[in-house]
Amino acid sequence: MIKPNILFLLFDSFRADKVYGPEKNSLTPNFDYIKKNGVFFDHVISSSDGSLLSYAGLFSGKHPFKTGMRSSKLTKLVDTTSYLEFLKNQGYKLYGCQPKSNSFIDIIPDFENNEETFCTTGISNEESRITLDRLNSKMEEPWFFLMAAGDLHFPITNPKGFEDEKFGSNNYEKQVSAIDHWLGKVLEKVDLKKTLVVVTGDHGSYIQSLKKESLNIDFQDKARLQMKVIKVSTKVPKFLEPLKLNLFLARENMSRKRKERKIKDLNLKPHEIRGLLSQRSDLKRFLFDEKTRVPLFMIGPNVDQGITISQQVRLLDVFPTICEIVGIPDKDEEIDGVSLYPLLENKKMGTLIAYMESSPAILIQPIIVIGIRTDKYKYFRNRYDSSKNVHLYDLENDPYEDDNIADKDKNIVEAMEDILKTTISGFSLEKGCRLESTDDDLGTKETNMVEKQLKKMGYI
Repeated sequence: MIKPNILFLLFDSFRADKVYGPEKNSLTPNFDYIKKNGVFFDHVISSSDGSLLSYAGLFSGKHPFKTGMRSSKLTKLVDTTSYLEFLKNQGYKLYGCQPKSNSFIDIIPDFENNEETFCTTGISNEESRITLDRLNSKMEEPWFFLMAAGDLHFPITNPKGFEDEKFGSNNYEKQVSAIDHWLGKVLEKVDLKKTLVVVTGDHGSYIQSLKKESLNIDFQDKARLQMKVIKVSTKVPKFLEPLKLNLFLARENMSRKRKERKIKDLNLKPHEIRGLLSQRSDLKRFLFDEKTRVPLFMIGPNVDQGITISQQVRLLDVFPTICEIVGIPDKDEEIDGVSLYPLLENKKMGTLIAYMESSPAILIQPIIVIGIRTDKYKYFRNRYDSSKNVHLYDLENDPYEDDNIADKDKNIVEAMEDILKTTISGFSLEKGCRLESTDDDLGTKETNMVEKQLKKMGYI
């Protein structure tokens, strides 16, 4: 029996709230079609706010700190097997396309179409025809086709035909509409009776624009200007790199102060302010849902129709779920992700705690934070000092994460910190490897500690 084909669409910087819920302003008939005829997970949490660590978690099924991924210069998985390599070993032929800018392509094994793997910008604009042609080409079954696209990654250049406000109130939302249009063409090309289609994102994104009532603010830097700045910066000699960095930070600081003056007297909520003032140079990192919550769509064989799952799950769980859907065993190694197939069968699953870690900056070293998210609380703090940059949010009563209650509820902070420490126990966050341990029963003790804290918080 031939296994189902797998079409995996991975969009960089794809926010969940822009395809579902009250914050959605895009036109998405094709995403809506998948929701109606497949399954949609609306609370999927990425391992990171950046692509590198998110990819590491997604394609390994492990927390990023267990994979060896620590910086933009460390791009190979350590002591683990990529799920793509595993699918290859299970008889799948690998095809795909991805942006040339991906500095972490070593995570992904060679494709059958390796000579034509790359697309330059995205798949909803001038590259769409090329991408669709690749999908139309003869592929040996069963196949796995990865489409990784940067259409939503900053800076955004909207394709022609989507300038009207009916497609969204800002460039990001209009680009979501453009992606949806392209998705419709993809769905026309695949046989859903024998092809599992999976659509998700690696992480979310801040949006530097806001429109509500009579208020319309757009701080989104023009894409053309940003591309010129990037192009010029690449030509700066190495000995002038420190000067380039200082000039970049000075420009960013001036830009932030200008924006702060414009919104100073406006009655804006914290989540609205942090979106408008977000910058790539921010030294303080945070793990708000804007950057860590992504959508997940599935449609095809062995997937029931019209199911929306609101329970919190993780990107770590995606490939274990795919394995069960297509009828192959999960890879034979210890992973942190679990199959979500019971949820597809309307069965209950226990709390899936999401570990998160901010991604290293390319130009500068930020203040990295780590944290965990349950379906009730979000907790994160400085990686090196648990007393610094401490954030705690009651997600049930404060879904936009406007009110940091870390100073108000020390007991919950303590409980969440215990769970966080248990999660990272036995591993070096710096080296991305397991520490030497003489405790053969460490896994059992870790499990018991987590259960203890969950009981303390009223989960079990």
